[in-house]
Amino acid sequence: MTAPLWVGLFFGVLFGGVGEIWGLGNPETLIRLARWKDRLLVGCLAVASAVGAVILYGLYALGVSMHFSPKPVYVVGVTLGGVLFGAGMAVSGYVPGSELMALGEGRRDALYALPGGLLGAAAWTVLYQSAPGHWLVHTANYGDLVASGSIQHIRPMFTVLIAVIYAIALLLATAVLPRYQGGKSSLAQAVSGLVDARDREATSDTAAYLAEGALPPCRPSRLRRSIIGDIPNSNFYSPAKLITSAVIGAAVALAILLHQIFGESTTYSWLVGRLFLPHFDDTQKVMRSIGWEPLSDLGTFLGALLAAVVVSRHYQGLQPVIPPSWRNRFGDGATKRAVGSFGGFFTMMFGARMADGCTSGHLLSGGVQMAASAWLFAVAVFAGMVTTSRVFYGNCPPTASRVNRGRPSRHSRAQDNGG
Repeated sequence: MTAPLWVGLFFGVLFGGVGEIWGLGNPETLIRLARWKDRLLVGCLAVASAVGAVILYGLYALGVSMHFSPKPVYVVGVTLGGVLFGAGMAVSGYVPGSELMALGEGRRDALYALPGGLLGAAAWTVLYQSAPGHWLVHTANYGDLVASGSIQHIRPMFTVLIAVIYAIALLLATAVLPRYQGGKSSLAQAVSGLVDARDREATSDTAAYLAEGALPPCRPSRLRRSIIGDIPNSNFYSPAKLITSAVIGAAVALAILLHQIFGESTTYSWLVGRLFLPHFDDTQKVMRSIGWEPLSDLGTFLGALLAAVVVSRHYQGLQPVIPPSWRNRFGDGATKRAVGSFGGFFTMMFGARMADGCTSGHLLSGGVQMAASAWLFAVAVFAGMVTTSRVFYGNCPPTASRVNRGRPSRHSRAQDNGG
């Protein structure tokens, strides 16, 4: 079956709401990932991919028709695009989906990232028109490969067996990967029954930077306390993270059933192509393949806005709040941060369009489909983000409370005034 395009709006609201609650709208979350100090997104994507893969290929083995759409493995373009993607993410703190969440969260530096992303998509559209652009995409192109072979010749029962093994491997890897640098893994915490002191400190600091510039807290409900208080802790298998990750994985499988995928970067190419570059080859390719992505991107913005105002209370109101890693390295000047947001997001989006996907299109949708291109892209992104972050941020502390030159939150100001 094929869903009407407007259904994408609801999928986007779900994706944007969950991502905002995870803290992805705050660029510090992805900057710390790039510095390999907080692996929240890695663990959540691994759980989502594990759950989604078993659902997807399990249903297919039971005879349910699926619209598989793994990204093709063109080695040069995906690798170089992934490296650029990781480098741009390390500088800007944004990926296509999280930038939309940041706009919903009311972050000022997201306003500077947006035109950078549109220009980055336009730059790839122009480059693709040339011989080097076609070479990047068509050289060493091995087609649509998944873990069990070509998606064109899939064997249902064999593939679902591979999916179960794949899911177990991802869940075990998540269990032994410490969320915070120097902390303990979820498995170690479960065995010892103790939380490491470094994990407690990192949990407290994460809650602090997420709340910078936030709305004053309202009277918290039990549900809100359980969700917001759970996200910063170091256990990947804590209820809020485990449940929301599983829901996202199931939603990706449902989207593929409905002949759609989660993808955020395509909308940028669709918009600039439709408005300014309508006759270019890449624009024509995007026009033929575009589905509900513009509506799901709009839903991502709306879902993040709703979550930021009602659930997390992290709505910024366009205040000039600078991410801790950035301000501890470069100061709290708004101009420098604007340049970093613009330039980093330009680089990231250029790489995303070169690789034909981003965090949601490659790592999430591709991860659920066990796509070979997703893992090639992941390795390239890791290399780009870690290398860039080491050069860009050096050894400056990321800690919000240790070197905090930013403006206090609204809640802090209210407390200072006796509110």
